[in-house]
Amino acid sequence: MKFLLLTAVLLIVTAANIFPQKKLITFSSDATKNDKQQIFVMNEDGDDVKQVSFLELDCYSPKFVPNTNKILFLATNRISDYLYMVDLDDTATFRFPTFIDGGLDPQFTTDGSMLMYRSEKELSNAIYIMDMATGETFPISDGSLATHAEFSHDGQKIVYSSSAEQNFDLVVLNLTDTTDDAQKIIVATKDAEIYGTFSPDDKKIAFSSFDINYKGTLKMCDATGKNVKVISSSGSSYNPKWSPDGKYLAYVSDKAGKFQIYLVKSDGSSVRQLTSEAGNVIEYNWSADGNKIVFDSQGEGTSSVWIIDVDKGTKQNLTGSKANNITPDIR
Repeated sequence: MKFLLLTAVLLIVTAANIFPQKKLITFSSDATKNDKQQIFVMNEDGDDVKQVSFLELDCYSPKFVPNTNKILFLATNRISDYLYMVDLDDTATFRFPTFIDGGLDPQFTTDGSMLMYRSEKELSNAIYIMDMATGETFPISDGSLATHAEFSHDGQKIVYSSSAEQNFDLVVLNLTDTTDDAQKIIVATKDAEIYGTFSPDDKKIAFSSFDINYKGTLKMCDATGKNVKVISSSGSSYNPKWSPDGKYLAYVSDKAGKFQIYLVKSDGSSVRQLTSEAGNVIEYNWSADGNKIVFDSQGEGTSSVWIIDVDKGTKQNLTGSKANNITPDIR
């Protein structure tokens, strides 16, 4: 009996290795009956496409909630922005999603316990944190225009851009510090420092400095703001995202004419262009294993969601080019 049980377990493990679970992708598309942008899911081959939101609002920017089978997304009526959530294990939420709050630019801690977002619900543009277990919220910015907030990977710090000093400066807030020194401006220049993001070990921060002509220069510094290094000054570069293992930093740049994804090693060396699409690449995300990147290629009127193997460079159009398919995320 024990032999049969052991054999069954080995067969299950072997099958799992031969047929690994496919990655799941979520994205926004207007291939809907009401022509509104809605949220969809599919696997990494572009198969098993399912619509998971049915609101009379345009829905964008879905994000997988870490350690759950849920998706958070942005819904807008062009005047106000709202955050909703669907549970892939509860199809009733597809028609009746859970309302989270008014806001946009959602970001989670790596364990999914805390949600951070930007909102004007108190008539000022502030950054809020929500405890996902209790639903309690509290603001963490000072009431000045604040944007592009992101947690450190250990969940103890936040980097964001603040206009408290008239220009967008890069600020780090230590959530464990209860003194007046908890928040510090770490990079302040004549340009606007935006898109700050921590490396996986939380020792570095990548960001973009935008000049008066909206040209972005990609930079990197220590988590304290010291040792600032220019990574890309050709064209306009922004939206940096570290690979899960911290080996690479990806970013978007138009130095080849169209906005495309580039990769650079964590030390700032060996820049290489990863994509070369006919349309502009606006949004992209790494897979959890760091092997793939899913991205959108936005043309005039239609856009496609693609997936690319980071090492091999092989890619696949997952959605075709007959609708507006944008803002993908992958897990």
